[in-house]
Amino acid sequence: MRFTFFLTLSAFLLNPLLAQTVIRSIETDEAVVALTFDDGPHATQTPRLLEFFAAEDIRVTFFEIGRNVAAHPELARAILEAGHEIGNHSKTHPMLGNIEDIAVVRAELVETQAIIEEATGFTPVIFRAPYLSHGPALWTVLDELQLPSIGASHSGRDWEAAVTKEDIIEASVKAGAGDIILLHTWPGKTADALPEIVSQLRAKGLRFVTVSELLALAKPSE
Repeated sequence: MRFTFFLTLSAFLLNPLLAQTVIRSIETDEAVVALTFDDGPHATQTPRLLEFFAAEDIRVTFFEIGRNVAAHPELARAILEAGHEIGNHSKTHPMLGNIEDIAVVRAELVETQAIIEEATGFTPVIFRAPYLSHGPALWTVLDELQLPSIGASHSGRDWEAAVTKEDIIEASVKAGAGDIILLHTWPGKTADALPEIVSQLRAKGLRFVTVSELLALAKPSE
């Protein structure tokens, strides 16, 4: 299964139509959706999220910051041990699209790969840009590392102070099959919103998968 999965994922990523493309959703015949959480691990909110997902039997994707993984390697391990996926979210969360020095951008990604691998034994196969900001240097490094850049079709905008739990729910439950939902690990209001988000998405017949699982379920390009 693991070998077949990576063959499928590799075929998806080698599609020339995806070169220098932010993947926000996929075309699929499966009723699946991917919940994603940026900026962790977080000392208090990551365990809270993991407890909720374990109770609901849900697998999600955490796009983690390298320096946070270095500070909380035990939480990174707990994420993977629970069956979730970890993606690369840079080492220090800079606006990578504004950085022209390829060496600086490369260090942000490569060092994060190494930090996560050292902490968990797992090397991420997906990336999300901080602030969803892309530029020529970042695309060059992503091509070098063969990492797809993952965006989102729906965002809870939970980093904004004025956004409420109800706002997060309303934005997230608009998702449909093949969509990727962007949330963050650290806001308590996001964890508060999750029971209703999960309930409403399940009521639409959707099941939850990691981003890599979602990519592997994409329809073949014609």
